[in-house]
Amino acid sequence: VACTPKGGIRFTLQGNAYWLLVYIMNMGGGGDILEVAVMGSETGWITMSHNWGATYQAFSALGGQTLSFRITCRSTKQTLILNNVAPSGWQFGMTYEGDLNFH
Repeated sequence: VACTPKGGIRFTLQGNAYWLLVYIMNMGGGGDILEVAVMGSETGWITMSHNWGATYQAFSALGGQTLSFRITCRSTKQTLILNNVAPSGWQFGMTYEGDLNFH
């Protein structure tokens, strides 16, 4: 059953200088994730691996870069690109909200 949450997809960032762990919340539509990629302002798209639940990881040094995310929904195969979700001064433990969501 599709859900329509309020607001954009949210990303909580954890990890360390060389490992980014992202917990994805408030995802609409089927809520099922097929693929996630992250792009820093100084990198191309980096495909993230599934860690557990709605948590994905990338073994990359992305500190000090603006972060964008690309998410593909498993049930619909629809892909959203959420640009500049986290500013260059992002911090671990913080949650950032994109401006798009699945419906």
